[in-house]
Amino acid sequence: MDMKISLSSRGLMTAINPPQEGDPPLQDQIKYGALYYIRHHLHPDLKSEYLMDENPHDLWNSLKERYEQQKAVILPDAQREWSNIRLQDFKSIGEYNHAVHKICSRLLFCDKAPTDAEKIEKTLSTMLPAHRVLQQQYRARNYQHYSELIHTLLQAEKHDELLLKNHHQRPTGTAPLPEVNSNVQNTKRFDSNKRRPKNFKGKNNHIKKQKFHRNNKGKSIFNNKDKSDICRKCGCYSHTTKKCHTPKHLVDLYLKSVGRSRPTQGKRFEAHFNLQSDTTRTTSCSQNVHPELNNDITLKEQEDLEGMDNMLVDFASNDLFGDFD
Repeated sequence: MDMKISLSSRGLMTAINPPQEGDPPLQDQIKYGALYYIRHHLHPDLKSEYLMDENPHDLWNSLKERYEQQKAVILPDAQREWSNIRLQDFKSIGEYNHAVHKICSRLLFCDKAPTDAEKIEKTLSTMLPAHRVLQQQYRARNYQHYSELIHTLLQAEKHDELLLKNHHQRPTGTAPLPEVNSNVQNTKRFDSNKRRPKNFKGKNNHIKKQKFHRNNKGKSIFNNKDKSDICRKCGCYSHTTKKCHTPKHLVDLYLKSVGRSRPTQGKRFEAHFNLQSDTTRTTSCSQNVHPELNNDITLKEQEDLEGMDNMLVDFASNDLFGDFD
């Protein structure tokens, strides 16, 4: 076929056609021009075999007789491949279509090319059993050309691939959840369709400041702070010891973890209080001084309860306080 196309495009086809009665003899330019292009398409081994042939017509007939026998060799193999080809054996419609065209070209060389109806029936009858509904739909459309059916199958395959890509990109049930610390407010001061001014300072600005201060809490910024600023009660860097409002039980746990104990504080005395060892009752102060605690268990002497008799009051009488007399 390549030789025929090449010779016909250059007007040298008369060199390989059988001569007719009354035709003028071939010119040497046409004769050797056709011989040059025929030998150009031959294998190097064939060139050496037909080296002495100078007539293009005789060379063409010799090659034709030699390779016409290939039809008898190619036809059985091509028919076997056509009978065994299945659409379900291929991963894509494009691969199946390429294999069909390759087999049909070999059958066409042997003059046994299948028709469009046979190609359509071969395609629809070899689909997967799971696609039986699609098979019925394609049969109902009654395609007349094999190319129309392949175009429809390729289009459906591309849509399925796009659907699978979208599913794998975000499977079902993996929608992003809202943030834990998100704060949603419904304010009517501004319309949702209108854009707020750039210099607006409202609740959003206040919320951002609060978030900024909250993020500084805890021990996540240990390396960015000086150890002299640590709170002696809870160990935080966001406040000083005087401004610590941590609950007492958390303070005790922190001090226990670092190996320190909470200092015991008693009642505070006045600034000018002078503590003396005098045990007389004449000593005056704003608060009674408690004796020091010790582990000795001693019983107090029994107080004289005789003076308590005068304190008993007859509650049955009407004169509770004794002021009616």
